[in-house]
Amino acid sequence: MAPVEIHASPSIIPTLTAGSHILLSASLTALIIRTIFRSYLALPPSSATRHRQHLRRGHVKLFSGLALLSLVTAGWFSLKGASISYRTWALERGVDLPESIFGTRGALRGGQHPGRLEIVRWLNDTPFYRDTLEIVAEKARYFWWGQQASLAMTSFGTYLAIEGRRRNISNLWAYLLLAQLVNLSFAQNLWFITVLLTPVPLPENVDVLTESRIPGGLHKSHVDRDRYWFEKIVPQRADTWLPKPGFYITALLATYSTVFLIPFASNTPSFVNIALWSKALPFAPMLLPYIIPESWGNNYEHPHEAHASYMKVFRTISTISSLLHLKTSGLALLYNTPKDHYYRHHLLHPIEKVHRSSTDRAVTAIERVLGAVGDHPAVGAVGYDVVISGLSLGIWAAIRGLDGKQILRFTIPWMDKGRQAAKEVKAEVENMVNSTDISTPLRRRGRPKKSETPQSSSTGSRRSKSKKLQADSDDTATYTPPSNVNEFNEGDEDEDEDWEMAALTWGVISSVGLGTGSAGVYGAEMTAR
Repeated sequence: MAPVEIHASPSIIPTLTAGSHILLSASLTALIIRTIFRSYLALPPSSATRHRQHLRRGHVKLFSGLALLSLVTAGWFSLKGASISYRTWALERGVDLPESIFGTRGALRGGQHPGRLEIVRWLNDTPFYRDTLEIVAEKARYFWWGQQASLAMTSFGTYLAIEGRRRNISNLWAYLLLAQLVNLSFAQNLWFITVLLTPVPLPENVDVLTESRIPGGLHKSHVDRDRYWFEKIVPQRADTWLPKPGFYITALLATYSTVFLIPFASNTPSFVNIALWSKALPFAPMLLPYIIPESWGNNYEHPHEAHASYMKVFRTISTISSLLHLKTSGLALLYNTPKDHYYRHHLLHPIEKVHRSSTDRAVTAIERVLGAVGDHPAVGAVGYDVVISGLSLGIWAAIRGLDGKQILRFTIPWMDKGRQAAKEVKAEVENMVNSTDISTPLRRRGRPKKSETPQSSSTGSRRSKSKKLQADSDDTATYTPPSNVNEFNEGDEDEDEDWEMAALTWGVISSVGLGTGSAGVYGAEMTAR
């Protein structure tokens, strides 16, 4: 008796996972847009000048266009990769491919017929997410692009955790999770828009102030109740409190260890676990303020006091990212460098041996690494994400008018040597100038009287002169705004873009990778205030 073939129905869980991915990405985008709109409603009056509104409007449009470009790029490569995966699965199992959309052999035609899309069967038989990640990790020239995205993701998560908490921006986890689900450049551009619309830290009661003006907002009582339960469960810290740098560095080392192990775990049973850890560990800096005791951190009354901590954290990111990028770049060039000779057919010599020059071999290796974005949609999605993210970072550095020395100071670890000596010399010179400065009295109009001498002047005339000199000096003195004005004007840029900083940023990214370049820009941004 012949065995009876058992047809097991395919599981619907992979299809639900893919649908949840799309639905969650759309929900996170809507949540972030709502957060951006709330920041817009909370703009202070000092940001409502015509010049600032004009600059802000142009910058928001620019980053909105880049975010849209990132979203379209991610969607295009996702559809292209899914199409290749489905065609390969259909050819292996003898499933007819659709010839149209709604025709006789259409993909979306109802009922059972040849050419109907078998999405449930395809996702049940194909580990689509694992295949996509393994394709990027299995070859050195592919992983050269994928590692840059992972390193920049770690830098972006750390910047979100510190700067977002200082500005009192909510839903920080949504930005990082959206970067994992869609791509880094999309979430990064949305974050830049949020910072542009949050020039100063938001007030503590921003939810109560803006909920009534947001469509679908909650009532004040609901907001107070939710905040009460959140503060009761989660320990609260002051906005000026920051964990010690050692905790950030420990979390960063754990993240970088998983990034280092990804290419070695490719095509092994442990690949899924390592890949999941590499996606989850970038959230660790956000959780640190809520899971460690308050005594394990420092309370900084002024933002400048925390610059040393920022320097340690982002220099660690820059140093490790540079080492990993140099390692991967060396392996990618080594594996893709052609041999020093090749054979070609010739009329007189059927097999002629031709030698390649070192320059020709190096150029060929670079072309193979950079051209890997066209080998497969999975690599193309990561590659174009790296390109758009680097483009956005350069534009952000130009818009914010960052200091080029600060960017290089975070990028080059040994650049700070001799800085303290320079400060001491500068202070000594300033003291010498102040000690030799002699103030001269103001001269009045007309010729002075011959009989008028300083000794013969009366007390009343001296008082009147002193009052007049004081009034004249008050009129001619340079206006110095109070210290709290800078606090309210923080984040508002009145000057035009400095494209030299953009060129510097793009040069750093091209030389040492996106991870190091992003650490330099984020570090310079945080120490510029």
